[in-house]
Amino acid sequence: MAGAKAYTSTPTLEQWKRDSSVALARRQDDTILTRIDALLGEYGPHRSAYAKIQLKSDLFFTLDYWLKVHRKTPGMDKGRQPAIYELYKYTAHSLAAALSCTINTLPEYLERHFGRKLSYHGEHLDLVGQFATYLTRAEVEKYKLSFRNSKAYMWMWPGKGHELTRPTPDGGLVTQERHQPKEMKLVLAESASASNKAVFNVAQWGGFAMSMGRDLYMARHHCGEASAGPGSGGNFYHSSYLAGDPVLCAGTILIEQGIIKAVCNDSGHYQPDEANFMSFLQTLMMHGVNVQGIEIYDYARRHRVSGRDFIQNRGNWARALVLGQQTAFVANETAAQKYVSEKIEHKKRVAALWKQAVDGHIVANTLEGRLFFAEKLLRNYIGRDRKQPYAYDVNTTWILEVITTFYGPVPTARPAPPVPKGRPLPPVPRGAPPVPKRTNGPQLPPRPVRTP
Repeated sequence: MAGAKAYTSTPTLEQWKRDSSVALARRQDDTILTRIDALLGEYGPHRSAYAKIQLKSDLFFTLDYWLKVHRKTPGMDKGRQPAIYELYKYTAHSLAAALSCTINTLPEYLERHFGRKLSYHGEHLDLVGQFATYLTRAEVEKYKLSFRNSKAYMWMWPGKGHELTRPTPDGGLVTQERHQPKEMKLVLAESASASNKAVFNVAQWGGFAMSMGRDLYMARHHCGEASAGPGSGGNFYHSSYLAGDPVLCAGTILIEQGIIKAVCNDSGHYQPDEANFMSFLQTLMMHGVNVQGIEIYDYARRHRVSGRDFIQNRGNWARALVLGQQTAFVANETAAQKYVSEKIEHKKRVAALWKQAVDGHIVANTLEGRLFFAEKLLRNYIGRDRKQPYAYDVNTTWILEVITTFYGPVPTARPAPPVPKGRPLPPVPRGAPPVPKRTNGPQLPPRPVRTP
């Protein structure tokens, strides 16, 4: 392995396995290596240039992560490092060529294509108002999640404070110091330990951010609280983890006993989109996490799809909702109290999904296309018990009215030119006298023709 050959093209899966094989080492013990194998196996059959760039980008991030953690992660044989480094170099140069940039500017291009920078909202709070508390590199490592056997783990330590406060059956609070060890210890991750309903308006969910290097962090967010924890007495936002640097994804996450249940991209500082969700799911697959059953929520938590449908439809929300095999609905517990605002938000979301479906050529802007879209989308508003949790009736007629309100009635085809009535007159032979024009009155006989 010391003399690993340089690659001039993307190797086949069989060739790669030969080049990266190590005696007495099992590939299945290395989760990230298994992901590299899967990406190379998927790369071959693809002919689309766009699909190849997406796969190569995923491969680049995965190879980079392997090289970063292989020295301190059990199951990752260091003997594979030369082959992985050669594949990493070739992938980086070929990706730079595909993106029309140099190898030195590749990180900047990757941030532009896959990362999210601070939004106007985030810049206003952090840079102008200077309200955010930024962590140092050493501090943020305490909130980093790691993965073992497809489960997420987090660090716990004495004095972690209000982040790990647990409610008791009698309504009181018990802090972690009474039950946690006297030193830092790695335990199964629980998003409830990083939850703050006052910030995200939902219980059991914790805030998270993912760096451009695919490191995942989770901590308790707060705004102006004088509680213990990061940013004590200040504000801890999504930008606090990486001091305002670009991220691959950010939002809230639901984790129970190390199992990731759901994720939402509700970050006002970064405002990630569907592509960032894809990067997040690709990172989980790199760690061996089964993303099929993870619930993917939109920013407003109005719709959700399974990870399976989201990946199959390449992160297209409208396609996943309309064409997905597994659809569900998300009800706001205070829908009755927020009748007007919720109804407006629902209308905006339906209109946005319709535009995305038409622009993506999923449905046509015809009466049949609108009916198909309304019937498919209706499944997201009706529960298994056939009951609707909203204060207003949501049906296909309501969805069609929303589309008409935003985009007008169904366009009609232009009518064909009218066909003249009656039989056409026969052609007049050359040299014949002119045919008298018809009038409503009596017709006079033609005047006689004089002869010389």
